Amino acid sequence: MKHLTIILMLWGFLAPIQAIAYDDYDSRRAESYMKEAEYYKKKADGYRREAEYYKKQAQGYQREAAYYTKRGDMDRAKTYMDRAENAMDRYETQMRYAKNADERAADYLKRASRILDD
Repeated sequence: MKHLTIILMLWGFLAPIQAIAYDDYDSRRAESYMKEAEYYKKKADGYRREAEYYKKQAQGYQREAAYYTKRGDMDRAKTYMDRAENAMDRYETQMRYAKNADERAADYLKRASRILDD
């Protein structure tokens, strides 16, 4: 979330600058970097949505495991706990991907900012 805040702050700073339509190499390059940043921001959002799906899936599996534990069916409870662990692993992977995409977006915004500041 910290990366997303930084990205949004930089985006808010760069959006008015983007409106200036200079037809030179630097402005085209900065615009290209801003488009890349937007692409990675959307990618990170998608990763976070998928991570939430896996988190909810893990919670469901944990409820099932608790139910079968209560009934004394330990084999089935263990199966659901294994599924819950796998879903949480996928959740953590997606969150790591989201963090990396946020960092790439922030990097592209910094590049665009440096170009426009010169």
